[in-house]
Amino acid sequence: MYCWGKNTSGQIGIGSVDSPRTSPAFVGSASFWKSIATGSVHTCATRTDGTLWCWGSRASGQLGNGTGAVQTSPIRIGTGATWDTVAAGDLHTCATRTDGTLWCWGKNASGQVGIGSVVTPQTTPIQVGTSAGWKAVAAGGNETCAT
Repeated sequence: MYCWGKNTSGQIGIGSVDSPRTSPAFVGSASFWKSIATGSVHTCATRTDGTLWCWGSRASGQLGNGTGAVQTSPIRIGTGATWDTVAAGDLHTCATRTDGTLWCWGKNASGQVGIGSVVTPQTTPIQVGTSAGWKAVAAGGNETCAT
């Protein structure tokens, strides 16, 4: 996986903070990435082994690791290995699991995490509803849609 562009919060994932990166830079040491999504100051990706990884700013909980500062390299989120797809909004993240459940976390000032209330931030993944039929998710600036 390669990333480039603005990197003031480590969102490119190359182990440092610098800006801008004007050509593609190799991210981490893994080569088995499945899906990737970029927000305004963070990036998340799933690997073919079902793990979820995020990096960049965690100011609003959008990395999903609960605590910590800026992460300039990919960090694994949780211990689960059933993540399928991921979507990154401005300051929130959502992902589907292979069992069809939908999970979101991060800034929730507009209800974009989908948990039925406005609580900000949600710093770890929380399941959205009880349905297990989610196939795809898309996140915008302060909104989320899924099928």
